[in-house]
Amino acid sequence: MHLSCGHLSMRLDARGVLTVSGLCKRFGPQIILNNVDWLVPDQARIALVGSNGSGKSTLLRILAGRLEPDAGSIHLAKGARVGYLEQEVFGFGGRTVLGEALDAFADLGELEQRCRTLEHLLAETDPKAENYQTLLDEYALVREKWDAQASYDLEARARAVLTGLGFRASDLDRPCGEFSGGWQMRIALAKLLLQQPELLLLDEPTNHLDLEARNWLEEFLASYPHAVVLVAHDRFFMDACCTQVTEICRGRLTDYSCSYSEYLNRREERLRQQEEAYRLQQEEIARIQAFINRFRYQASKAALVQSRIKQLEKMPRLEPPEGMRTVHFRFPQPPRSGRIVLELRGVAKAYGSTRVYDRLDLTIERGKKIALVGPNGAGKSTLMRLLAGVEPPDAGTRHVGHNVTVNYFAQDRGASLGTDQTVLELAMARAPVDLVPQLRTLLGAFLFDGDSVHKRVGVLSGGEKSRLALALLLLRPANCLLLDEPTNHLDLAAKEVLLEALRDYEGTLVFVAHDRYFLDQLPDEILEVGKGTVVRYLGNYEDYLAKKALGVERPTVSPGPELTASPKGAEKPSEGSRGRAQQRADREAKKRAEEMQRLETEIERKETELEELRRLISQPNFYSTHPQPHSIYSAFAALQREIESLYDKLQRLEEVQHRYATHVISGGKHTTEAADDSLESH
Repeated sequence: MHLSCGHLSMRLDARGVLTVSGLCKRFGPQIILNNVDWLVPDQARIALVGSNGSGKSTLLRILAGRLEPDAGSIHLAKGARVGYLEQEVFGFGGRTVLGEALDAFADLGELEQRCRTLEHLLAETDPKAENYQTLLDEYALVREKWDAQASYDLEARARAVLTGLGFRASDLDRPCGEFSGGWQMRIALAKLLLQQPELLLLDEPTNHLDLEARNWLEEFLASYPHAVVLVAHDRFFMDACCTQVTEICRGRLTDYSCSYSEYLNRREERLRQQEEAYRLQQEEIARIQAFINRFRYQASKAALVQSRIKQLEKMPRLEPPEGMRTVHFRFPQPPRSGRIVLELRGVAKAYGSTRVYDRLDLTIERGKKIALVGPNGAGKSTLMRLLAGVEPPDAGTRHVGHNVTVNYFAQDRGASLGTDQTVLELAMARAPVDLVPQLRTLLGAFLFDGDSVHKRVGVLSGGEKSRLALALLLLRPANCLLLDEPTNHLDLAAKEVLLEALRDYEGTLVFVAHDRYFLDQLPDEILEVGKGTVVRYLGNYEDYLAKKALGVERPTVSPGPELTASPKGAEKPSEGSRGRAQQRADREAKKRAEEMQRLETEIERKETELEELRRLISQPNFYSTHPQPHSIYSAFAALQREIESLYDKLQRLEEVQHRYATHVISGGKHTTEAADDSLESH
């Protein structure tokens, strides 16, 4: 966190709070900023966007006075303060969280003293003197700031901001040093928001914030009374907060007075026009050059040739437009699993005296895309570890379904990548043969491009290792992905690549993410985690918020079964009252369940046979040693077809059985909200 003040002009006038002229910055041969002119209007809320390494953080550091430009000037309105939140925040000292936040108001004493000084000077200065109006203007400005802040209950303001950023009341009296780096960043952010500088520079403020804190920050910034310039990798957050987008590309800034989503549309149209202009110019250059080459040595055409040469020399050359990264990645085809992928039954988990779960029952079915949401510390990562089997429960059982293969990505997954191999060497060692041609493309999507693929894995930063671990995980075929905050350390382009791949993924997905756009686009089911329970909501995050607002939810799935008992006072129909048709349906359902069990056993047996044949065929000397290799291949292919046919039969039975169960649950007087949601989803 950094706060500084401007001294160059008197008021925040029509020119805005900050004006940049002819700004230049380069690192070695790389030009970051090339003769940049820029205006930040007062009360503007600007999203600064650009590809990784384009210079976003460099520009913020220059504007904050933390880095000197090579050339150019920065004009900040007099009295205007600049607040700067860096990506990396240094730890605070021994003060409590509340005490550190209240330190944001330390300059109030200076404002009060300046008011008293100006009052004394005005009393002693002749109103006709040249400097009287200047003193009066400054007094009005300082007094306005003093009145605006001194009129509030400062401690109440500090508590409100800290609570909005996720601190509990019991945290406020704890020393800052007891908190992790992510929480220290929240303290720094709280201080800046309380200071309300006239220019607020935020470099990835959503890092380390959970969804509730992000939602609160969105609302705070949307009504912030001064100018904001922020860098973020959260598309929804930028749409909610910002009214202007400034793109940095090839050392130049381009302003768009619109939301981020609209910027993407306008940028695409601008790039299309640039590409067309570039294509037409290249065709014109080629035509002129062809004329020069054809008639260069003909004396009768010498004047025309020289005219064309001069025409080429004077032509201002267009640069090829730098388009958005268009990387497309598809997961390897996962093997088909049984209907039930993962189950937790009666699971309990505690850390010391803190009980996270008690008698948790949870079922994950094939093909679902499920997002876990809840505040920090609610137990999302614990639940992911229990599902992945990397942490045993204190009580209860975890069941893995038929033919299920699980890939689990943890937040600290990259820490285990200590190796002397390069990024590319490690990826080639882990990738299936058919994906090797795509490796450079995939690594580029996760920000390993150019020479960075030749960096030793052991020297990568924590964020780089995390990105690499995620990329390596995606290379391995699995029919169940458990991803704990996979979007951390990814830029917007990389998130789009991951989102597109996960949309097309045919397996089962359970994930934790704090990216609102991800949560709106990807899941078909939300599990709300908190206070030892898990509550299921159908739909995406937007649907979840709407149902929360209306008080509509599916029953808790922890503790107890997924479907709750009938509503209070409801009378359960007797077996006789359902009639013969219902009894017949019940008998048929029992037969279907038995047939489904038989099919699953048969599939398991045949897949064991298939695996034995696969191992036989994979032997290096198979062709030379086996008397009838073609018959083995034919048997292998026939067995694959049989298994696929059995899966089709099983799926049809599962669909019929599900419709039967839904009908039973929703029939008569004992309809539940859970049944309504089940019908809604089919």
